[in-house]
Amino acid sequence: MWRCIARPIVVLVAVLGAVACTSVPLTSLPKLAAMSPETMDASLMEVAVRVPEAYGLPDGSAMLTISVWRDDGTDERHERFDLVAVEGAPSAFLERQEKPGFTIHRLHIDPADAPRMQAFRAYALGLKDMPGQKSLSLSATARPCLAAGANPFRDPRVAIYLRLKPDEDYFTLIKERKVSLQTPDGEIRYCAAN
Repeated sequence: MWRCIARPIVVLVAVLGAVACTSVPLTSLPKLAAMSPETMDASLMEVAVRVPEAYGLPDGSAMLTISVWRDDGTDERHERFDLVAVEGAPSAFLERQEKPGFTIHRLHIDPADAPRMQAFRAYALGLKDMPGQKSLSLSATARPCLAAGANPFRDPRVAIYLRLKPDEDYFTLIKERKVSLQTPDGEIRYCAAN
């Protein structure tokens, strides 16, 4: 039997950080709890991140981490996938989330990582017949960068959304939260000049 750990999807600017459980809407918890390697293909998932226009989210600055383990502490595996931009029109849900002065970035696992994702899923499915409880968790991280000329003394407010399958719409994973622009060493993360 699978048990999904509905850990909050965490928005990070630095290497470490945490978001309070209240940042995950209660309406999203059943969708997270229903995730299973049997029905989930993370290579088809999309993540959307809403950031203020003065901040960028270039390819590679957002990641999706999926973990699976047996509750006895064995057979633990974690995979981190870089997210890249998705082309196309926003969904109806994302259109409702638009706000003046903000941009929504749609992202998915880099198609070059699809074989690694399928290998991870096969590994997770292989745990199914082993004794004991198994757990699955998913986390997303995003590290916005500051555009040239923007105010480095104002931390951005970021929201994150998830779509589990292409034929479904997004749902809110993390309500809008303020995140720090500073890295652990105290530096500001600036966007690369084009």
